[in-house]
Amino acid sequence: MTTAKIDTTTVAAAISSVRHLDVRTKCILVAGAVCAVLPLEVHHLLAAVVGALGYMLLQILEPTVQRVPKGGRAVKTISSEPRVAPWRSKKVLAGKDKEKNGHLQPSPAPAPFQVKPDVKKPSAVPVRAPTFEATGWEAEVQELVQKIMPTTESKASVNAIATKMSELLSAVVPGVEVDGFANSNPMGGTAFGVAVPEVDIVVTLNPMSYHGSTQDASKLQKSLIRTCTDRLVSHGAFKFRRSAFRGSEPKVTLIAPAAKDSQPGIPINLWVNACTPAHATALFEACGKLDPRAQALILLVRRWAKDRAVSHAAKGHLGPYCWMLLAIYYLQVGMHDEASILPELSNFVKSGRMPSKVPPTNSTSIAELFKGFLEFYSQHFNWRNEAVSVRFGKRSPPDVSLPVHVLLHEDGKTTQVGINIENPFEVQNNMGDCLNWLTMDRLHEELRRGHDLSSNGASLAQLLEPWSPPDHPVN
Repeated sequence: MTTAKIDTTTVAAAISSVRHLDVRTKCILVAGAVCAVLPLEVHHLLAAVVGALGYMLLQILEPTVQRVPKGGRAVKTISSEPRVAPWRSKKVLAGKDKEKNGHLQPSPAPAPFQVKPDVKKPSAVPVRAPTFEATGWEAEVQELVQKIMPTTESKASVNAIATKMSELLSAVVPGVEVDGFANSNPMGGTAFGVAVPEVDIVVTLNPMSYHGSTQDASKLQKSLIRTCTDRLVSHGAFKFRRSAFRGSEPKVTLIAPAAKDSQPGIPINLWVNACTPAHATALFEACGKLDPRAQALILLVRRWAKDRAVSHAAKGHLGPYCWMLLAIYYLQVGMHDEASILPELSNFVKSGRMPSKVPPTNSTSIAELFKGFLEFYSQHFNWRNEAVSVRFGKRSPPDVSLPVHVLLHEDGKTTQVGINIENPFEVQNNMGDCLNWLTMDRLHEELRRGHDLSSNGASLAQLLEPWSPPDHPVN
């Protein structure tokens, strides 16, 4: 009798697929199997069964391999995170990994309407309102101006910090130049002093002579800041606090050692190849030569904005340079029927030549100018169709070269025009584009509050009471 060879693979596949068949098909298969098995002898059937069982056993014992889907890539998990410098955030490390794999692909920016409001957090050192020995609005303003005006001692401290930095950095950054700028007295220790330092240290060097590479200026600038920060923190007495790399001019906040052990450290901003601190200092000194009251008002406005927490640029607020421009613009156009205190500054911006100084015909005190500043921006400034331009020094719509900043609200549909602040040294740069819908509301809120308090006879201490966020988010 002729016998047939049985393919064990076919049998196993047939058995595994039987459960998916209907009853009629199963009956047909069983009948066919019986007809096929009947002519076989017993030892043939036993050999077939043993072969099938052996094949199933091998399939069970074979190790399983997880296949990677097409288009995907395996992810390697690491049990512990690598130790890095405290200022190197995870976002920075992620950016480095992207650079290794090809072109740098920046992570998408969050939508403007996905802004989270600040919530109050417990603090070991709560910020307290300032106190004054003098009584009355005029006397309190004069006392504060004397405290925050730069002095010979404060300038010497800033120069000492710059010299110390130059000594530490010259070993790792050839040809480095370090300059210190302080348009206020950093020795006072004000509220939010670390968030908004009064001292700016600018490190200037030739990028190509340092790296000799072709990487773009923005990446190279950030790389140089990291190099300088590593050197200052590891080999000096400087302490790292925070970094702000999102803007056009990245910077790092450090705590510099004080001249005396009994004094606290001085918060500073560390910049590399930046122009803003020098531009701010040039405007501040020019305004002081034209009218000393201009410098006093600039310092008052910046101090008020810092105490009320609307001057922290990293949180989406206007930075100190923007508040300086707002104060200068008010002294140019906001005097109503009285003569302006400051002229237009276009010639100074272009050539550095000071405008002709004329005898002041406006005798308004510094305290009243501060009140007028709060009234002008809360009541009279055209937020929708007016640009802050100290070059022109007149009220007019934004220049065609200035991009208008539009704010998108949390619903993703509602829009509003933000404040337009022209950078006099870079006229196509709208300094107000740092605001979002939430910080814009805070700006209006603080201007209204300041105007209401100052016009109703409140003290300067009440006006400068440090702002704190609510305990819970406001719906």
